[in-house]
Amino acid sequence: MGARFLDTLNGRSFYVKLLAAFLIAGFFIEFVHLVTVRLDRVYDWKEKPLMRLALQFLLGMLLPGIIDYLFLSIYQWYFGLAITHENPNAQSSFPMMTLPVFLFNIYYLFYYHILRNQESKAPGQSHPEILLIQQGTKTIPLPLQHIRYIYHRDRINFLITVDQTSYYLNETLDELERKLPANDFFRVNRRMIIHYQACLHFRSNGHGKLLLKLSPSYPDEITVSQNKAGKFKEWIKR
Repeated sequence: MGARFLDTLNGRSFYVKLLAAFLIAGFFIEFVHLVTVRLDRVYDWKEKPLMRLALQFLLGMLLPGIIDYLFLSIYQWYFGLAITHENPNAQSSFPMMTLPVFLFNIYYLFYYHILRNQESKAPGQSHPEILLIQQGTKTIPLPLQHIRYIYHRDRINFLITVDQTSYYLNETLDELERKLPANDFFRVNRRMIIHYQACLHFRSNGHGKLLLKLSPSYPDEITVSQNKAGKFKEWIKR
């Protein structure tokens, strides 16, 4: 039996099959990762746990399992591994190839519910109290408590202070969102980040969305999407 195993290792087809199996497993791990990241943005576990669980199962496990079965059929057809009683190895290939998908989902759930909570509560995570703003050749140190909101318009990001002074910014809203303390600032939509003191009041528009009134006043209607409305209500209470 040992000699047969060594003969298998010496054959070129063994390494081709091994490489194919690794590529398929890597594809599905990346697929589940992308699905999970997109679901994180739209369906938060705390706000919609049942919907998120159902979608995580359907898109993160069932759909990859179905596609994996199709890949496995092509894999077995190409290498001539017909599923027969005389070929038990072919029958055991499917659970072995779907195992990484299942383990990745388990790892993600562990990471989200345990490690992420620990990271959010970890001491020593501090944010700067000053935002450095580059205006031409000048660099202006602006205290964060003076900021009221930041918005994107005409491909430029603008910052408005409590005294209605306007500055343009070089950073993107994604970069600013990571830099500013989440306890004081909230990304209400793709085009705006607000400080909690900027919100005069808000109301529902009847479709699950929220309409905000800011100070200093903003000329356009400011909408918080239905998916972010719950988070905003929790955040504004601080």
